Amino acid sequence: MRKYFSLTKTLLKSGYQVTDAKSKKWFKVFLYLLLAVCFLPLLGVIYFAVEAALPAYARMDQSATVLGSLLFLSCIIIFIFSLFLIPSIFYFSSDLDTLLALPLKSNQIIGAKFTVCVLYEYLFSASILIPAYLAYWNYGDMPVMFLPFGIITILLLPIFPLVLSTLFTIVLMRFVPFFQNRDRFNLVTSILLVALGLGFSIFMNSQGTQDESAMLKALFAGGNSLLDVFIKFFPIIPYFAKAIVEGSVPDLFLAIGITIIALAVLMSAGKLLYFKGAIGSGESSASHKELSERKLSKASRKGNKIWTYLKKDFKVIWRTPAYFTNCLLMVVLFPVMVLAMPLLSQGEGMEAFDLGILIQTIERSDEFLAYVIFFSLALGFLFGTFNQIAATAISREGAQYSVMKYLPMSYRDQIHAKLLLGVLVGLIADIAMALSAMLFLPFSWYYYLIFCGCSAITTLLGNSYSIMLDLAKPKLVWEQEAAAVKQNLGSFIAVMIGMALCIVLIVVCFFIPQAWLMVSAFGALAAMCILALLFYFLAGKYAERAMRKL
Repeated sequence: MRKYFSLTKTLLKSGYQVTDAKSKKWFKVFLYLLLAVCFLPLLGVIYFAVEAALPAYARMDQSATVLGSLLFLSCIIIFIFSLFLIPSIFYFSSDLDTLLALPLKSNQIIGAKFTVCVLYEYLFSASILIPAYLAYWNYGDMPVMFLPFGIITILLLPIFPLVLSTLFTIVLMRFVPFFQNRDRFNLVTSILLVALGLGFSIFMNSQGTQDESAMLKALFAGGNSLLDVFIKFFPIIPYFAKAIVEGSVPDLFLAIGITIIALAVLMSAGKLLYFKGAIGSGESSASHKELSERKLSKASRKGNKIWTYLKKDFKVIWRTPAYFTNCLLMVVLFPVMVLAMPLLSQGEGMEAFDLGILIQTIERSDEFLAYVIFFSLALGFLFGTFNQIAATAISREGAQYSVMKYLPMSYRDQIHAKLLLGVLVGLIADIAMALSAMLFLPFSWYYYLIFCGCSAITTLLGNSYSIMLDLAKPKLVWEQEAAAVKQNLGSFIAVMIGMALCIVLIVVCFFIPQAWLMVSAFGALAAMCILALLFYFLAGKYAERAMRKL
C-alpha cells in the first residue's frame, strides 16, 4: 500500500496541475473563481430541470427516476470520454518505461493510475449531481441519510464506468497487437466511439418505440420501477438512486458491493494481462515518403503566408490522432449525432398533426426572427469553442514553441492564422447543424442562412477570446499530444465560457418582454459584431506582447 500511495502522489504531482510553478497565487485564485463562474449556468439548468420534473414523477411514486437519469448521464459520458483517457494514462504516457523498470507490481501501477483517472472525473460528477441534490432537498420529504448517501454516491459513481473502459482497453491491448501502436489505437477508437454513439442512440430510440406499453406499466406501477431500465447498462444506478431518495441502506450496500466486485475483476485482469500488453506499446508509425522534384517544387511554392500557415496547422491536426479526434472528428459529427434521432423517428408519433402546418404557424409569429437570432448567436459560442483549436493553438506546439519565434512571419499573422482555422472548423460545425436540421424541420431556407451568418459572428468571437486565454497561460509541457487538449485548463475554461454564454443567451431571450424582443435581438447582434471584430484585432495585438514573454 505504501508504494501505491507514493506512486499515486507522484502521478498527481506530475500530471494533475492546473497551473505551473511560476504562476502567482492571485492568478491561481482567479482561475478557480473564473471556472466556478463558468459552471454556474450549467448548474442552474440542471437544478431547474430537476425542480420542474420532480413533482410530476413524485406523484407517480417515481421520484428516484429523475436522479437515476442524471446518474446514467454521468456514467455514459464518463465511459465514453474515458475510452480516450485510459489508454493515454495506462499505455501511452512517457513514464511507462520507467514504471515498468521499477520494482512495482502490476496492481500497484494499475491502482495508482486508476485513482488518478477517478480524481479526474470527480469535478464532472459533482457538477451534475450537486444541483440535483439541492433540487431534491428543496422539494422536501428527503430521508435523514440523504446527504451522506449522496456524498458516497459522488465518490463511488465514476468507478464503475471507468472499470468498464479500463477492462476494455486492457483486453484490447493484450490480445490485439495491432492496437499497440498509439496512432492506430486513437484513430480506430475514435471511429468505434462514433459508431457506438449512433448505435446506442438507435437502440434507445427503438426501445422507446417498441416497449411503450411496458414503459407505461412500469411508470404507473410506482415504487421507482422505471429505474430497472438502467440495470441493462450500469447496474449500480438503481441502487444508488434508491439509497439517496429512499434512504435505503440495503440498496447502498448493494451498490458498494457491485463497485467492489468490479474493482476486484479489474485488479485480477490487470494482474494477468497488463504487463504483457504494456511492453512495446506507445510506438508511432512514420511513412518515410520521398518527395519528387515536382512535388518539392509545388510544396515550396510561395503563397499567402496566413493561408499557408493555416494549412500547415490543419495538416498537423489532421495527421495527429489525438488532435484529429478531439478537435475535428467529434466537432463535425456532434450536430449530426444530436439531430440523428429526430430524423430517424420523424415518421413516428407525427400522425396527430401536420408538421408543415405547425412550422408555418411558428414562422408567422412576429417574434420568431428574434428567437432565431438569439439561438444562432448562442450556438455560435458553443460550436466556436467546442473544437478547442484556438484554445490550444500555442499549447499544441509544446516544446517546439520556440520555432514560432524564428519563422519569417509576425506573431500577429501566426496567431490570426491559428485563430481563423478554429473559426473555419466552427463554421463547418454550424453548417452541419443547419443542414441536419433542414432534413426534418422545413423552415424557410433564409432562416438557415440567418442562422449560419449570426453563428459565424459568435464563432469568431469565441475563437478570439479562446486564443487569448491560451496565449496568457499555454500548456507547453506535456508528455503526449492528448494532454495538450484534455489536460489544458485554459482550453477547459474557454469551453465552459462558451457553454455559459450559450445558456445565458437562450435563457435571457425568454425573459425579455415581447415588445422589446426584436429590438433586443438586433441590439445583441450588433454588440456581438463589434465585440467579435474588437477581440479579433486585440488577439493579434496581444500576441506580439505575449509571445515575447514565452
